[in-house]
Amino acid sequence: MLRSLRVLCALLVVVALVPASTPLVGALESDGAGPVEQTAQVQSVTERNTTSVLLLDGETTTGYARSTVNIAPVIDATRGVVGIELRQRVVTNRLRSASTTDRRRQVLRQETERLAEEVAELQRAEERALARYERDEISDEELLRVLASVDTEARRADELVSVLQDEASQVQFLTATSDQLQSLQVELATMYGPVRQHAGQVFRGEAPPTRVHVTVAGEAVALSVIRGNTYIREATVPANLDLGSSDQFASESEVITRIGELYPWAWTSDTSSVRTYTNFENGFYRINVDHTHGQLTSYVDGSTQNVFREIQYKSVNRMPAGPSVAETENGTTARVNQSFVGGPVEVRATDAISGDPVQGTVYVDGAAVGRTVNGGLWVLGPAGQYEVTVAGEAGNVTVSARAIQPTTSPQSGTVQPTTPPQNEQ
Repeated sequence: MLRSLRVLCALLVVVALVPASTPLVGALESDGAGPVEQTAQVQSVTERNTTSVLLLDGETTTGYARSTVNIAPVIDATRGVVGIELRQRVVTNRLRSASTTDRRRQVLRQETERLAEEVAELQRAEERALARYERDEISDEELLRVLASVDTEARRADELVSVLQDEASQVQFLTATSDQLQSLQVELATMYGPVRQHAGQVFRGEAPPTRVHVTVAGEAVALSVIRGNTYIREATVPANLDLGSSDQFASESEVITRIGELYPWAWTSDTSSVRTYTNFENGFYRINVDHTHGQLTSYVDGSTQNVFREIQYKSVNRMPAGPSVAETENGTTARVNQSFVGGPVEVRATDAISGDPVQGTVYVDGAAVGRTVNGGLWVLGPAGQYEVTVAGEAGNVTVSARAIQPTTSPQSGTVQPTTPPQNEQ
């Protein structure tokens, strides 16, 4: 029987204002083989005193999508998928018209199977778009429009799943259908997120244009954006999700131990105000952490014991800056605090003598990304080596920077700190 997600089944742990000395994390007690190999790992970056991040491993394709208003129809990402909004009304009417329990049971089974086909088509649409992007057949913007369209459909489909779950809970002998609905809810959770949703709002003219960083590795995808003073990142790794295997966690303490391994600073730090994890039926766990830098939501699959979905919000004003590199030219000093691929990078320009803020246009690898405010600007960091130029009234200054590469041990899922380049004074 397939494992699956049930909304808000049982809240196992809620820890508020727990002191750092509280023993939440200990040695893993399981006699199993441990976490399976994965295509992405939760890793520590920049410094220990901030949250770890689900980074995509292996060969990746990266770029920037400039989401702007597009009144034309979104790329045909969901061709063949029935409008979920209309379906919800149809399902409700069919259930109301069912005169017997057997008829209601039949309707629920039929509608669940039909929805499963539509969810599978959504998955295929996203996978096709990711593959075409990696083959350089579509642009960053086209990929983002597909993902935004899938996001909208997935959210509506999730609403329909909830309707069907509520109805199925009132009818006996629908265990298999309930399990299937819960599995669909897990699959849908990998297809929507805050960055995709925001991109859709931009395309519809409901939000201002935004620069989005994209990283793709096979079926895995990570998106990040800076909105105002908030850095937002979502990452999904379907390979870390196994719907067909059983939960390998034998106890609550093993779950807590694993969470502590994956997110040591966020889960055990005394700066975290609320730490919770929710056990969804059949071995899926959602971790929520409110900490001094922002919020973390992470989904762990009990069979792989790895993270398949992660969402992070961070205030750029509160989180620690990464290791910096600096250059001085034309009387201006530009300092770049580096980060991981798609991570938040701070650019700061000052007068080389007085130290006063310098206003100017910031370019990353030749592309204008904005102007400094009080001498500073947060941007999304590219992959590999890149150049940041600040063009001010006194002239240009260019800094060569590099994306931080985390250091991990050969054992999958082990979290270790990054070995950053030495700071330049």
